[in-house]
Amino acid sequence: MGKMKFFLTYKCYMISVAVFCVLFSIIYHQNFKKTTAREKTIAVSHGSTEKASKMQMRIKEIFNQVDQRMPKVTFSHQDNTTSAKHSKVFLKNPTKRYCVGDLLTVQVDAYDYLGKRKSYGGDYLRARISNSDIRSGASGRIKDFSNGTYDIYFTLFWEGKVVVTVSLMHPSEGVSALWRSRNSWYGNVDYLGKFTSPDKQVETKCGFDLKEKDLCEYKDERDEEYFYCVKPRNFSCDSYTEFKSWKTLRSQLSTLENSLLVRSNVRREIPNNFEALNVFHCNSSSSETKEKCKTGMKLEYPSGYVMKEIWYPKLCSMKTYHNMEELNTCMKGKFFYLFGDSTMHQWMTYFENNIKTLRLLNVYEEGWAQKHLGVDIERNIHVLWKRHGRPFINLVFVSNREERSIPREIDLIGGNQYTVIALNIGVHFRLFPVHHFIRRLLNIRRALERLFLRSPETKVIIKTENTSEMGNEYEGMSDFHASVHFLIMEIVLKDLNVGFINGWDMTTAWNTNAIHPAEHYVRNEVNMLMTYICI
Repeated sequence: MGKMKFFLTYKCYMISVAVFCVLFSIIYHQNFKKTTAREKTIAVSHGSTEKASKMQMRIKEIFNQVDQRMPKVTFSHQDNTTSAKHSKVFLKNPTKRYCVGDLLTVQVDAYDYLGKRKSYGGDYLRARISNSDIRSGASGRIKDFSNGTYDIYFTLFWEGKVVVTVSLMHPSEGVSALWRSRNSWYGNVDYLGKFTSPDKQVETKCGFDLKEKDLCEYKDERDEEYFYCVKPRNFSCDSYTEFKSWKTLRSQLSTLENSLLVRSNVRREIPNNFEALNVFHCNSSSSETKEKCKTGMKLEYPSGYVMKEIWYPKLCSMKTYHNMEELNTCMKGKFFYLFGDSTMHQWMTYFENNIKTLRLLNVYEEGWAQKHLGVDIERNIHVLWKRHGRPFINLVFVSNREERSIPREIDLIGGNQYTVIALNIGVHFRLFPVHHFIRRLLNIRRALERLFLRSPETKVIIKTENTSEMGNEYEGMSDFHASVHFLIMEIVLKDLNVGFINGWDMTTAWNTNAIHPAEHYVRNEVNMLMTYICI
């Protein structure tokens, strides 16, 4: 009887274990399917987990470097935020005589609306010197002491009058809100994907972080780039053909935080307590000849100044190509690959308008973001512009057939002494968590390292972002996000044998306040490009 009782007890125990295992398996697989997009990027199969972990660790390391510089503050009333009107700008160590080439230091002390001295930093400032008579301008480098005090360093580039302007773009409280919002959600942009079959088509929701269960996954395992679409019924994931996207204008910020991000509180000039300076040529030998700009020079800020619509780099000389025949001679025999956004597309437009022998081919696509391909048979010139790949904002459907990121495009180029690659990313990334920008930039660097191994003579030019209108849409499109991108570029792209065209510095010096500056500005960027690649 005792044996029978033991046997029944043991049998019940084994049945319970089996039931538990089945239930655990079901729950585990259900939870595994709910893995978020970001978690999936780490769990890469086929033995690449270690590589993915290294990428994630590097992204986290760079993110932390940037995050440490960001204010983490809260406030209960606008009176406790930084006020441009009450803050002060004054000369630090003023002298009786200023000379061309001198370093001018200006100090900013931040105060709130109640006239109370700020005890922490993080304000987003923009600094510039100018002379309207000779249409000159240059940027200032800002050092944040994290206690409400800032030093701004200017190089006095020209002789004559110099006016100092310091603007409060966003108070530190607004910066804190923008940084938190950007990195906590994907709500700034919505995506729609189109799936097609021989007799029908359907549109479904797409994005980088979808919560739906049945998804089509489009992923580059090596570069850990990912994208998802809700899988339509009776369609293969391979039938995904087109996509479009748009800014939602949704907000995560509170009413109080949004009150700091309205036109009347953005780009407010902080009053000076000193008059314009007079600068003199004190040393006749200060106008020595500079070497021609070449690849391998570091990205710096400020990197030069503008005068009478011409850009003058700080450490090297730029050739100004006024004669279109010089432009044709420089480009002769070369293949140009331009990858980027609409500001790089402006270069393509400039070539189309000024190289009369360049013929555009019909690539059978629609919209401004279509691939542009121009050839000049007589001079053997090839110019190609392509968008930089997701994330990219397209208000109309565009083809997914050749949707490749810049690293993958670079991998398809053999490279040689006749090849020029110019690229930029930034504006479209402002609307997404910053780890997307860091990852793409790291992958671009790795692709360039591979390129230089197989073809060290290939010329590569990298353009930084332009400043923008800063008129609205601050949560997703503020120049603050571009200032973060510039800092990340300094970290990731240092020590590469590339040429930099510092759009961030140039558009600040020009005071363009337009994401798409006028043609005379674009001409200077193209002139910098030609200086890098022409003998």
